[in-house]
Amino acid sequence: MNLILFEAPFEQLKLSANDPRTRHILTVLKIELGGVFYIGFVNSERALAKIETIYEDGSILLTIVERMASPPCLPIDLLIGMPRPHTAKRILFEAACLGVSRMHFFQSDHTEPSYMRSRLWQEGNYKERLLLGAEQSFTTHLPEVLLHTNFQEALSQINTATGSHIDIALDNYEAKHGLGFLLKKRVSDQGINRPHIFLALGPERGWSSSERALLVNNEWGLAHLGDRVLRLEMAVVSAIAITADVMNLWHGGTDSSL
Repeated sequence: MNLILFEAPFEQLKLSANDPRTRHILTVLKIELGGVFYIGFVNSERALAKIETIYEDGSILLTIVERMASPPCLPIDLLIGMPRPHTAKRILFEAACLGVSRMHFFQSDHTEPSYMRSRLWQEGNYKERLLLGAEQSFTTHLPEVLLHTNFQEALSQINTATGSHIDIALDNYEAKHGLGFLLKKRVSDQGINRPHIFLALGPERGWSSSERALLVNNEWGLAHLGDRVLRLEMAVVSAIAITADVMNLWHGGTDSSL
């Protein structure tokens, strides 16, 4: 991990010897007494922390040396047909790394119903994947995760979104344009600046005919990611990266080349 996340801000904090973070700081990062390293507070600031004291029992006292801002989430929401739990774990981690705002998982017509009953969702284990993704990408802001019983329910929540937004679904079979092209076209056609982007991806077995009809009726654009059929987790990463680059979202949109 590239920083260690804490739930609540502090100025000083004592960590016990058996706290996994203590072991990571001392044995993996090999930070010594007086040494500094990066931490973060969930959905708040990053900070530079120093080991103030190492006690005889192995516990440590941390002191905040400096605070700094952490990059916010990208204005991107994902709608994802509920995948297998193993695949969902990868998506949660990678999407948190890349910094989407929200992930809407929905029960699709082609989704095995038992996936929604997985411990990943029922016991809240998915939150660990978000934390790991944020720690890997040196950020503190976590995506919001929402579960929907069907695609119509997910779309209904999206339809209540305020402000300008662009809605595009990934589809290998019906789409005529690549994602980058369609994003630029929708921005041009709608004459909007810095919209929020909603990207929908079907489950691992693809969209059903009724779900495609819902997309068309709700005026979602259909786009592809090229000629190859990608695994769902790879399609998620590719779609986020293309969207962020085309919409000039990296580094706060400071690249003037677009």
